[in-house]
Amino acid sequence: MAFDLLTSSGIKTLVENFSLSETQKRITPLSSRKTKYQDKDKAYTQLHDKLSAFKTLLSTLKTTGNFSAFADKTASSSNSDFVTITPSSSAIANSSSIRITQLAKNDLALSKDLNSSDASTTITEAGTHTFTLTGGDGTDGVVTSHVSVTFEETDFTNGAISNKKVMEKIQKAINDNRATVISNSVTGSTVSAGSFVVNVNGKDTTIDYSAGTYSSVIDSVVTELNKISGINAQKIVDGSNYTLNITVTDTSKYISISDDTSNLVSELGIATTKEIGASGIVSTAVFSPQNLTSQLSFTAKQSGYGYRLLSMTDTNSGNALNSIGLNLGATRQVFVQNEGVDTPGYVYSTSVLNAKIEFNGINIERNSNTINDLLTGVSINLKSTMQPTDTTVSLAVSNDTSKVKDKIQNFIDKFNDVYQYLKNQSIYDGNLKGTLFLDSTATTILNFLRSSATSAVSGIASDKLNSLTKLGITFDNKNGLAISDSTQLENSIKDKADQVEAIFNSVNGIATNLYARVYSYLGSGVYIAKSRNSFGSSIKNLQSNIDSQQKVIDKRSALLRDNYIKMQQQLSSLMNNQSLFSSSGFGG
Repeated sequence: MAFDLLTSSGIKTLVENFSLSETQKRITPLSSRKTKYQDKDKAYTQLHDKLSAFKTLLSTLKTTGNFSAFADKTASSSNSDFVTITPSSSAIANSSSIRITQLAKNDLALSKDLNSSDASTTITEAGTHTFTLTGGDGTDGVVTSHVSVTFEETDFTNGAISNKKVMEKIQKAINDNRATVISNSVTGSTVSAGSFVVNVNGKDTTIDYSAGTYSSVIDSVVTELNKISGINAQKIVDGSNYTLNITVTDTSKYISISDDTSNLVSELGIATTKEIGASGIVSTAVFSPQNLTSQLSFTAKQSGYGYRLLSMTDTNSGNALNSIGLNLGATRQVFVQNEGVDTPGYVYSTSVLNAKIEFNGINIERNSNTINDLLTGVSINLKSTMQPTDTTVSLAVSNDTSKVKDKIQNFIDKFNDVYQYLKNQSIYDGNLKGTLFLDSTATTILNFLRSSATSAVSGIASDKLNSLTKLGITFDNKNGLAISDSTQLENSIKDKADQVEAIFNSVNGIATNLYARVYSYLGSGVYIAKSRNSFGSSIKNLQSNIDSQQKVIDKRSALLRDNYIKMQQQLSSLMNNQSLFSSSGFGG
């Protein structure tokens, strides 16, 4: 009955039915379109992520030269107690033999062993003492260090300084020393423009200067010098006199100043050759060879004859080295350990400083026990000398089959991740239709993947390895790539590494071509990004339309509800009047 419809529950049902009908007519089609765009946006987002991961791998696989993903090498030593071998990616497969007859040593000089607490008989008052150290630079050149050691009043007790304290002050002076070049004090002007070369540990920098006052010229030189890494340059002002101070902050690096095209270097007196911090030549130790005695050692910073200690000499009437017996000059006095005071000097003869080996039947010497220049890309580490009865050690470098195979498997996995995703998203079997069914981008990428997996690489001769198939890798239209013959792949990597590499990273290699194609789909201004932007815009517009339609439905539903409520009120009024008439006798 109509009366039943105008109850509160009836009105609610009427309004809800109206709203549902309008929603199905106005909003459902919009929501369906929105869902379609959302599904495509999600599919393209996942495709973008998978392609990005694939592109990262392809970037590695297409790289050539020493950084090639296929350049991994492995190495072996038949006896690692004597020698170990470490290859880099630039190493070349080879086999060698080696015998070790002598290990490299660091040149070593020892002072006298003196009673620690006894007063020095040479250093008797406060003051500054200077000395010079020189050593080999490893290439038949010389590095030099000028050291100052200052004995303070506070170092003396009752007018005496102990032998141990003297040694400790020398040790600290060496450790604190930096390569420093101090110019002459100059005033006035230099009349010529020119340039000079500053060499810091083998790296040249040209410093240009103009004619002018020494003050302005030194200012400009200081600015240029401070641009060199590891250099601290300052202008020292004393009235109208100016001094240039150059310090190398890294004690392991030397400085040379030369090749002046005019006169500034000469006028300033700053020409120098391989000035280095003292701790770049030697390391020092103060130790107690027996109770209550002290001794100072100078050990060459690097091993081998090329880095031997060349001289140690007190200068400018200094007595620091003399006080401990090490003012040896350029002589190689032999150290002798005595019952009383030792004879200071060198522990080793120069003939025992180098490593000596027999390599592939040839006698060879090197400064270090780590040899990097015998085999390309290979570091040989000498561990122990060998006796005549010890078996010659065999060294071998070969392609690292395992690592390269792992990288190819990673390629297969990433390839299949993209391929199978697109296959699943493009499916249509009558009951199920993938989100990217008939999508041109998905179809194009799928076709290119199939072609790359099955085609021979252009430019590689047919009698060479020129396809994945020839590596024992097959393609299945359903599942993608797979290693079908592991032995074939491993043998190819082991015996024909360069051909395996060419399949991937040659000019038309699989990784090279796939990278270029995948790259073209990625980025902010290319197809996938543009499509996702379009989907996003459509989703936003549809949602706006849905919101607008929902407002219309809500408004009409509210109006309909109000009308039904008015009808309910009118009906209720009529029913009340009818009851009143009946109770008054008019109804009969």
